[in-house]
Amino acid sequence: MEPPYEPRIVFESDDFLVVDKPPFLLSHPTRRNDRPSLLSWLAKERRGSSFFLANRLDRETSGLVLVGKDAAAASSFGRLMERRLIEKEYLAIVWGKLACEFLQIDAPLGYIGISEENPVAIRQGIRQEGTPAITVVRSVFSGEEISLLRAFPKTGRLHQIRVHLSAIRHPIVGDKIYGPDPKFFLQFAAQGWSPELAEQLCLARHALHASRLSFRWQGREVNIASPFPSDLSVFLQQRGIPLPLS
Repeated sequence: MEPPYEPRIVFESDDFLVVDKPPFLLSHPTRRNDRPSLLSWLAKERRGSSFFLANRLDRETSGLVLVGKDAAAASSFGRLMERRLIEKEYLAIVWGKLACEFLQIDAPLGYIGISEENPVAIRQGIRQEGTPAITVVRSVFSGEEISLLRAFPKTGRLHQIRVHLSAIRHPIVGDKIYGPDPKFFLQFAAQGWSPELAEQLCLARHALHASRLSFRWQGREVNIASPFPSDLSVFLQQRGIPLPLS
């Protein structure tokens, strides 16, 4: 699957910039350097400049990525995140009707490990010996089949929002790892998108969007928002669900 649009720089200062990342684009290069990433795109856009990611998004997650223009800025953002002084907001379309308007999920996360039930090595789960993880959830729209939520991760663990929402039996629509069957992830990796996957997952990517970043930088309040992407908007409109306000 290819990114449906180019990344967009939506905010820039002397120390950092914020990029709106499309789905199906890696945040950073992997050992397979032939695969495009947000960092490689920035390197082409701003030749001769170096950039350092302050946060990362999963390949299929769209939305805002904070990027330092030098290592010092990225390190400062890292310390702000450790102190929970950068508020990150996500929009998620999930299966099922959320029974409450507000929920805080406080459950430690860690690797599950390969087994007959779990064929995906990177899959996370709730583990008593895991790393602390907290996600606050607020309902935007709750329907019988599908709900729209705002999620506020207070910690930054791998796949945190996806794991927490799956754990409360509201997996994100289109999630190949934490949705109906993790084997769908392996099937997608081996064969690509297919009619069978479309029938089971409904969306070609998981319906998670990093919609807002808020923090204080050098005495100034910074609040940056990203509009709901068109693929997720169409999915909601086809089901008569109101779009989230920006």
